[in-house]
Amino acid sequence: MSRVFIDTGVLIRYFAEDDPPRALAAARLIDSDTMLVLSTGVLIELVHALRTQHGMANPAIGNALIRFLSRPNIELSDASRGQVIAALMWSLSTSARRIPDAIIATAAEASGVDYIATFDERMSSPAVPIRLI
Repeated sequence: MSRVFIDTGVLIRYFAEDDPPRALAAARLIDSDTMLVLSTGVLIELVHALRTQHGMANPAIGNALIRFLSRPNIELSDASRGQVIAALMWSLSTSARRIPDAIIATAAEASGVDYIATFDERMSSPAVPIRLI
């Protein structure tokens, strides 16, 4: 099985279906047996684009990401797929507006850090302590 790193633009076309030829090409790749690798950065960029450019609501984005990440041909390069799914589910149960924080927290957890340093007073994490600096 081949492994391909997938860029944010491919995922935007897949989820938004706003450009039919590209959406079809994205679907053919995503629905294939190819192992697709992506990073948490790609996921965060996707969340931002779906919110701002396509007007998708946060709960819809969270649920779509959970379904997507549950596919057997998806792999994350910098976090545990299962932990990202769990963090997304946590985010949907607490505040779907914080989906990027949940994704960042899973990358931090995978890195084995002691805490996440931030200026964001609203940041929360399901597993890694947050410290305001």
